[in-house]
Amino acid sequence: MSQNNEQAMDLYDHVYTYLHETWDPIGVKAFGENGEYASYTDDIVLMIIRKVSINQLANHLQKLVEETMGLEWYPRNFHVESAYDLLVLRGK
Repeated sequence: MSQNNEQAMDLYDHVYTYLHETWDPIGVKAFGENGEYASYTDDIVLMIIRKVSINQLANHLQKLVEETMGLEWYPRNFHVESAYDLLVLRGK
C-alpha cells in the first residue's frame, strides 16, 4: 500500500472515530451504535483532503444535522468547532 493510501486510511479512521465519539449529534454513542455516521465519513474525508475552508465543512455538517437528521437546535458554533476539529485531523 502506498504512503498516500495509508494516510488516507488513517484519516478515514480518525474521521470515523471523531464522528462517533465526539460529534454524535443524535447521541448514538450512548446506545453502543457504531455505524450510524459511516455514510458521512467518505464525503468528509474528501473535503478534508481537498482542503476546504472551515466554513465549507461547517456548512456541510450543518446540512447533515438539519436536513438529513432533521435536527435544528444545534447552534452554529457546534458546526464550526466540529469542522475545525476535523480539519486538524488532516495534519495527523
